[in-house]
Amino acid sequence: MIHSVRIRGFKQFGEIEFRVPGHVVLAGPNDTGKTTVLQAIASWALALRRWRELNDFNCRRGYARAPITRQVFSAVPLQNFHSLWKDRQYRGRIEIELQHGAGWSVTMEFIPDSTEQIYVRPKADASGATLRNLDFRTVFVPPMTGVGLDEPLYQFPKIEQLLGIRRPGEALRNLLVEANETPDSWARIQSSIKKLFGYELLPPDASRANILAEYRVADAGSAARPSLDIASTGSGFQQVLMLLALLNTRPGAVLLLDEPTAHLHAILQDAVHHELRMSAARQRSQLIIATHSEAVINSVEPRELYAALDPPQRIADEIESGRLAQALRVLPNSEIVKAFGIRGVLYTEDSTDIGILRAWATRLGHRAERLLSTEVMWKPMNFRTDDGPAGISTREHFEALELVREGLTGLVLVNGDAHRDIPDSLITDSGLQRLRWKRCQIESYLVHPDSLTRFVEFVVGSDSAAARIDDMLAYWHYNLPPPVVQEPLGNHHYLNFVKVRTQLLPSLLAAAGLPDLPYTRYHEIASQMRPEEIHPEVVEKLDAICRAFGVEP
Repeated sequence: MIHSVRIRGFKQFGEIEFRVPGHVVLAGPNDTGKTTVLQAIASWALALRRWRELNDFNCRRGYARAPITRQVFSAVPLQNFHSLWKDRQYRGRIEIELQHGAGWSVTMEFIPDSTEQIYVRPKADASGATLRNLDFRTVFVPPMTGVGLDEPLYQFPKIEQLLGIRRPGEALRNLLVEANETPDSWARIQSSIKKLFGYELLPPDASRANILAEYRVADAGSAARPSLDIASTGSGFQQVLMLLALLNTRPGAVLLLDEPTAHLHAILQDAVHHELRMSAARQRSQLIIATHSEAVINSVEPRELYAALDPPQRIADEIESGRLAQALRVLPNSEIVKAFGIRGVLYTEDSTDIGILRAWATRLGHRAERLLSTEVMWKPMNFRTDDGPAGISTREHFEALELVREGLTGLVLVNGDAHRDIPDSLITDSGLQRLRWKRCQIESYLVHPDSLTRFVEFVVGSDSAAARIDDMLAYWHYNLPPPVVQEPLGNHHYLNFVKVRTQLLPSLLAAAGLPDLPYTRYHEIASQMRPEEIHPEVVEKLDAICRAFGVEP
């Protein structure tokens, strides 16, 4: 197995180095380098393989250079070789070093030549005997892209190329043919597919121009068991089938899996990850996984989990073991990973609040739009843990996050009908701050006739909206206090105390012929509001949220 990786000058990385303790899961937001790490390892393996074809293991003043053209550089999809270098600065050398559990360490150099060709060679500190004798294989496995109906029988280099250029669906039938050549491997794949999906995988037929690969429902009556082509299955099934085929046909390899459960329902993701680890153990293979899946992230030990930052940070190394154990009593792995890449955590009454806030920020073009979407974690104020009925409080959750990352900011945004003793301004309290709406609920700021009119038209269409809008506005004028009707943006006792979510908006929408519209869609009303219809306090709160997390509004 790989024990450590060092990458210098490759794509977005200046220089990073990290240990690989067995299987590894790289977790984090988009564009943080998860896939780049996999591509770097795959590039190292491709470069070494191409260099060894020279069959020249004498170092002299340095090893001979082997050329690689862009068309055969299957580790990374490239328009030209500039994009392989950091910041597209096509000069200097990329270095990728792998240290292996067998005791060897080899650094491969990538040397620029033209936009269509580079040279590769090992650094001189690797012995010729090591380079001649090491037996090491990697397989880069991108997410499934769909399976075609026509796939002829390919030779091994073509299969590797299709995987490298992110077209694995075009090689899936060939992988099944390869697996079927080994009875034990084929039996294991069949067993896993039956357990996970309830399908019987039939042996592929490679005797015709295009490979026939079919399945049928397992354990059904004979009349109900038609054979179907694997192209007719969902992308999740195809993805798992490809992973199992690779695991069971490449023993002892390092499998670089990019989003292996991307097309699977959350319930199935954990089961598939377990099956992959079991297969890897049988094949003595190593898994390096880049993923967003919380099911996968939460199923591994912290020592196997890296937060994909620059550089990648192993969770077990970043947090003192006692603090980590204490935090894990409250937090899942996924939230521990998030804590490394966020400004803080925002607590609101429930998920509708964050949806409404984001919609307002978008309509206003406010800096809080990016903050609320990507830079803070959102949580409800009081919530249940997955394994306990009692749940945990906001403070308990935040204090657990502080064990993970000291100095983190927390902000509680409460409704006006709760905690009346909390003033309107921010209160700093050991990193946890609080802010209260003046009106009863966040939905109280959605009460504007023009916005509601626009929302009804958006929902039912302009052709049938007129009568519905008339009925809604009639309800508005006859049932709301005159001051609210005349000035919906004013400071009204009515809106400060009435529970608008349950006592007003449902009635207004019912008058418009939308009696069963769930409150979880109320953020769509906010999305229809114009800046002049959004209450000034909303802007004040968005400004305050930004300042709480250290951002200028």
